[in-house]
Amino acid sequence: MVLLTFCLIGLQFTWGTEMTYGTPYLLQLGLTKSRTSLVWIAGPLSGLIMQPVVGAYADRSTSRYGRRRPFMIVGAAITGVGLLLLGWTSEVVGLFVPDGETKKDATIVLAVLCIYALDFSVNAVQACCRSLIVDTLPVSQQQAGSAWASRLTAAGHLAGYFIGTFDLVNIFPGWLGGDTQFKKMTVISALALWTTTGVTSWAVTERVRLAAEEDRASIKDVLSNLWHRTLNLPPRIQCICWVQFWNWVGWFPFLFYSSTFVGEIYYRYEHPPAEPGSKDEHDALGNIGRLGSMALVIFSLITFGSSVLLPYIIRSPEAPQEKFTPRPPASLAKAAQTILVKAYKLQPDLTSAWMYSNLLFAVITIYAPFVRSLAAATALVAACGVPWAVSCWAPFGLLGIEINKNSEGPRANVHGSNVPGYTAVRGTADEDEDDDIEMEEGQGGVLRINHPDESNAHSSTGELAGIYLGVLNVYTTLPQFVGTFISWIVFSFLEPGRNDHVADEDPDHHRWLNLKKNAPNAIAICMFIGALCSVVAAGMARRLKRLE
Repeated sequence: MVLLTFCLIGLQFTWGTEMTYGTPYLLQLGLTKSRTSLVWIAGPLSGLIMQPVVGAYADRSTSRYGRRRPFMIVGAAITGVGLLLLGWTSEVVGLFVPDGETKKDATIVLAVLCIYALDFSVNAVQACCRSLIVDTLPVSQQQAGSAWASRLTAAGHLAGYFIGTFDLVNIFPGWLGGDTQFKKMTVISALALWTTTGVTSWAVTERVRLAAEEDRASIKDVLSNLWHRTLNLPPRIQCICWVQFWNWVGWFPFLFYSSTFVGEIYYRYEHPPAEPGSKDEHDALGNIGRLGSMALVIFSLITFGSSVLLPYIIRSPEAPQEKFTPRPPASLAKAAQTILVKAYKLQPDLTSAWMYSNLLFAVITIYAPFVRSLAAATALVAACGVPWAVSCWAPFGLLGIEINKNSEGPRANVHGSNVPGYTAVRGTADEDEDDDIEMEEGQGGVLRINHPDESNAHSSTGELAGIYLGVLNVYTTLPQFVGTFISWIVFSFLEPGRNDHVADEDPDHHRWLNLKKNAPNAIAICMFIGALCSVVAAGMARRLKRLE
């Protein structure tokens, strides 16, 4: 499972670099916060388009290398190039445009285009990484697989943020990764993504899908199928998607602005004033990145610890069917036995844990507008690690179980045409086709991916993994549009433009940071609104529990 989910380390390393440095980098280039918030529509837009389409096409892929890995490798290559180009936008533009306002505007345009290309390609990688987990594991291991995915997601965030806390400019020479903190982070992120994706692609052996009549479907057919599935979801999958929707409306401002929030709190309330006669010029972007990274390192440590411990505390979805309580050791006293039995009965399931995590996130972030110190801002960001661990785990674990449970259906013809929605598979491209079809006893003739280590496991065809994960991603990306719109309104009212009143002798960072101590903190207001949306997500999780 570690090798299966290893690609998520590099994936989250990439997301972490973009989220930590993206906003202050665009602000440094000259964009206002309201316009920067509109740039981040690239994330939800790319997720809305790329993940479902790539997932659907990967479902139908008959490549001899597997259904998911070719898309993962190509997407990772494009993402790495986009990262490097983002770090060197000014230099690339300088090759064609002389210094001046034209170069400044062209640099902003290229940076925004890089972010769009980066988001589109990394979403393709993410779609296949998640689908690969659902394809490979049977029902009994879906929750464990999602838990491992959550752990390595946290490990990727932790590695990225930890490296970001160091002054890389002083540690490494200029010829190794550029002359700024941001450039060096883009180089490290690209290498991390290429390495981890390569490890998973090497370690995991996918079964090759046999060609079927419906494989000649057009893009229109794929999108039509996705639309049909979205409108006709099974009740529990529909409810999981709605919890995810409100959950992500709450998380959006935190994920995209938390490092800027921490850095701005420091510069607003604790940064020492410049000495008389000096201009206090320094790498404010790198400094904010390091301060934000330090807070996010603690956040990731808590996330990783929670991802390791919580799976042992939270009851597996299959556990209620067992109808028994483990007998405590006879050596324990009667009172101790009673405590153990009660503790077992109080053990929450994954749905309840998701509900409580949304409430916890709301309680934490609702205090964001009242933060006045770097320590408090760091503590607020770090405390969100516990609910984030559950949010990375619960939706995919619950959905993976539902996909596998709903995989049984009409009979498939082994020697004739396949029933649409079911997959004939083979171990490798070189095996004799007569031996390729593997069927499980008692499964009604449905062709399934065989899990040889668990002969009695309810194995999935994996046919709809890409589609349903694509639908879940629709419910993950649509709230980001909502979050972007909310952020744009808040920033437009509270910070309509740059601090144009700043004198010429003041340092440059005074122009793109809001340093007014008595002014409302726009990012904190966005996080407060997100907290209210998380309460709605908790209510939807409560409704999901009632459907059990």
